Amino acid sequence: MTALPAGPAPAPRARRLSLSTQIVIGLLLGIAVGLFFGEAAAVLQPLADIYIRLIQMTVLPYLVVTLVVGLGELEAAQARRLAVHGLSAMLVVAALAMVVIGVMPFAFPPQENAFFFSHALVEPRQSLGLIDVYVPSNPFNALANSVIPAVVLFSSAMGLALIGLENRQSLLAGLRTLEAAIVRITGFVIRTPPFGVFAIAAVTAGTIDLGTLQRLEAYFSAFIVASLL
Repeated sequence: MTALPAGPAPAPRARRLSLSTQIVIGLLLGIAVGLFFGEAAAVLQPLADIYIRLIQMTVLPYLVVTLVVGLGELEAAQARRLAVHGLSAMLVVAALAMVVIGVMPFAFPPQENAFFFSHALVEPRQSLGLIDVYVPSNPFNALANSVIPAVVLFSSAMGLALIGLENRQSLLAGLRTLEAAIVRITGFVIRTPPFGVFAIAAVTAGTIDLGTLQRLEAYFSAFIVASLL
C-alpha cells in the first residue's frame, strides 16, 4: 500500500503585538508626530479627550454594581469577618497613603512666585466639607459629580442591606448581567489605548516647551516613586 504524499505545511500564524507593545509604539509615534508638526498637533486634542472620557465612562457604574453584588452575596458571618479584616487592611493602607502625601512636598525644590492681588485673598476661606465628601445626602448627585467616597458609602450600604433578604437573588442576578455588560464595554475600551496614547503624546510633544518639561522632571520623579509605594 503506497503512502499518500504529505500536503504542504500550514503557514505559521503572524504573531500579534501585545497591548503593551502597541501602547509603546503609539507613544513613540505620537512624540514623533508632535515634534514634527509642533503646534499643529493640537488638532488631535479632541481624540485625546474622547479617549480619556471613554476610560472614565465605566468606572463609576462598575464600582457601584461590583460593591452591591459583592457585599449583597455575603452571609452575615462572612460580612462580619470581612469587616474586621477589611477595616484593618484599610487603616494600614490609609496610614501609608498619609505618610506618602506628607512626605511628597519635600521632594520639590523651593520656588518663589511673584505676588499679585486676587479677590480670593480677601474672601473667607471655604472649609473642607468632609461630611459632604463621605456622607451623601443625594446619591445621584454624588454619582453625577464623581464624589467617589460618597458613592462607595452608598453602594456599600446598599450591598450590606441586601444581606439576609429573602428575594435578593432576583436583584443580584440582574446586577450580575449588568456587571457582565459593563465588563464587555470595558473590554472594547481597552483596545483603544494605543490610539489615545498616540493623540495625548502628539498634543503634549507639540505644545509643551522645553523649559516647562525641565520643571516637570521633579514632579515626574516624585509621582513615579509615590505611585510605586
